[in-house]
Amino acid sequence: MGEESSMRSRWVKKLSNSIPRWYNARMGKLPDVHMAAAYSPILGYADLVYIDDGVVNIVEFKVRNFRGAIGQLLSYSNEFAKTPEFQAYRQLPIRLLIVAPRYDIPTQELADQHGIDYEVFVG
Repeated sequence: MGEESSMRSRWVKKLSNSIPRWYNARMGKLPDVHMAAAYSPILGYADLVYIDDGVVNIVEFKVRNFRGAIGQLLSYSNEFAKTPEFQAYRQLPIRLLIVAPRYDIPTQELADQHGIDYEVFVG
C-alpha cells in the first residue's frame, strides 16, 4: 500500500460507517468504447468521494507535491456532474479537501484562493 493510500485508510476511520463513499473514484463522462484506450491515461481519479450532511466531499491525500492537489481537485469539481455514477448527487454542494501530513503555507494560500479546505493529518 502506498503512503497516500495508507494515510487515506487511517483518515477515513473517522467517518461514520453509514456515510456513502467511493475510493479512487473516476471523474468525468465515460468515453465511448472506441475512445476508451485514448482516454485512459487522462482520466482523473479522486482519492475519496463521500457524501455527508448533504455535501459532496472530494478529497485528495498528498504526502508530497501538496500544491498539485489544487489543480486535481478543481478538475474533479468540474467533472463531478458529468460522472454517471454521481448523477444522483450532482445538485449537491461540493467541498474540496486536501489532506497532507504537514502544513505548507503556499498550499494553504492557494487553497484559500480557490475555496479548498486544507487539513493536516498525521494520525
